[in-house]
Amino acid sequence: MKFLIMLVILIIGVAGHVYACKCGGPWSVAEEFEDTELIFYGKVISKELVPLAQTLKQDKVSDVIERLKGDNQKLQFFESYDIFEIKFIIIEKYKGTIDQDTVTIYTAPKAASCGYKFDKDKIYIVYGSKKSDIGFMFLPDGDTNQNLEKENTFWTDHCTRTTKYNRLEAAELRKLKMKGD
Repeated sequence: MKFLIMLVILIIGVAGHVYACKCGGPWSVAEEFEDTELIFYGKVISKELVPLAQTLKQDKVSDVIERLKGDNQKLQFFESYDIFEIKFIIIEKYKGTIDQDTVTIYTAPKAASCGYKFDKDKIYIVYGSKKSDIGFMFLPDGDTNQNLEKENTFWTDHCTRTTKYNRLEAAELRKLKMKGD
């Protein structure tokens, strides 16, 4: 009986490790500011699930499909996986080179995949990266730096400092922004 209990605990532990999101943080606001391409606070104006292929440059989708033809499991995943597309109206930008007042952010649909749960009409501080983590699944090892993602879109997850708006973090980000100007 003891052996059976230990076996169940071991299986659950291994399964949890394999499927659960693991983050290396938490990082300070200053550390995250240094390493993040876009930081802003804004309001969610839309949220919808879109096919993973829709998050990529259109000329790259056929390349990815062609590379996956020999691996049916990865191809099926690529063709069936959905991502949340979140559109924000930017209230204040702390870092980044976009000149628009709206931005598209992508995140995985589940916390187990490190996705961040955004709610429509809520306000967040968002730390966004131009690169997603999807390339490693679909590109050869030496080719993972290839730029697959759509232009002027960003990715975030719950391993970043992305959070509901709070004044203390916003004040710290303003100070960091002024140091950089």
